[in-house]
This record gives sequence, structure tokens and C-alpha cells, in this order.
Amino acid sequence: ALQELAGPALKPSAQNPAMSDGRIIQEICGRLDRGETDRDQFFEQLTRTVADMIGCTRRGVWVFVDTAEGRALRCMAMYDRRLDRIVGAADIYNADSGPYFETLVREGCVVASDARHHPAMAGFLDNYLLPLDLHSLLDVCFSINGVPFGSFSCEQAGAPLNWTQRQVQMLRQIGSRASLALLIGTVGLRVQAWAD
Repeated sequence: ALQELAGPALKPSAQNPAMSDGRIIQEICGRLDRGETDRDQFFEQLTRTVADMIGCTRRGVWVFVDTAEGRALRCMAMYDRRLDRIVGAADIYNADSGPYFETLVREGCVVASDARHHPAMAGFLDNYLLPLDLHSLLDVCFSINGVPFGSFSCEQAGAPLNWTQRQVQMLRQIGSRASLALLIGTVGLRVQAWAD
């Protein structure tokens, strides 16, 4: 799947897979910049590619928005490997998920290898984790101009997955590389960077 999205010039190399992954992300972002893909195609390519890179069941891109109900994270795209397609996801509201938001913004990530018992995930158990058979969650905040703008979400279904520091770092690097394209991809939405 990575090779399909990347094209023949950007095939991953065994000698330097991290650089190849970075080049693939740059190519996906460049396609949006050049107008070769639209917003939906960009988010689908990005989520599919990162799901392959991280090795998780589900992968999403979320941005902070202001809604009538307050601050929320809105899903721009959620790729589900089990269905091999983009699926919908409801907004996550700060008022309903305070511990999650606090951890995500304060620490820059929520690393929940056992999401069903992680304190920040308590509000997600009955309505999200159990119905979707999700056991592990890794969310990493990305910033624009130093202000949290959204998060990358990796979710594992079926059985727990112990997230590694390498996976966390990879998501942070992707956020750095893709932040401008993510900003472009959210034009027209009521996006609001997280400011205290």
C-alpha cells in the first residue's frame, strides 16, 4: 500500500526506511500543495500510509474545533484496516472527555497500551472502545506555530498493542512534516488551535 501511494520514485528502502517514510509523507503533502489531490484524497492517503507505517488497525487525523457544545476534536479521516476504507467518527468534546484532553494537551500524547483501563480513556469505554473492540490507543498532538492544532490517533483492535517510543516519535515527525498540509486541508472549517 505504501508503494501504491508513493509512486515508483518513492519506494521504501531497506537501507533507510525512516527516510523513505518521510519522503512518502512529503510526497502526499506535496500532492495537496500542488492541487493534484483534494482534501478527502489527501486525508485518505495520509491515514492509510501512516496505518501501514505504525502497524495499527485504525488511524485517524483529528483537529481542534469550536462548536456550539464547546471545544472538540473533529475527525478529518479515520482509516479502518479491518474494512479497508475510511469510516466516520463522532466529535470528541472536551466537556465529556476532560481527562483525555488534559493529558493530550499537557503531555503532547496519550499512550494507552491498555486503553480500557487507562485513566484518560475512562470516558470512552462504553461508547467507543468496547463497541469497536479497541484495546490500545496512541494519540499524539501536532502543532502549528507551537500551538496544539490536532492529533494523530492510532488504535488497535482485537488485542492490546504495546506502543513503542519509536512509534510515538514517528507520529511526532509526521506531524512536523505534515503540519502545513494539515492546515491547508482544514481550510473552511471552524478550526481553533488549542490556546489556554
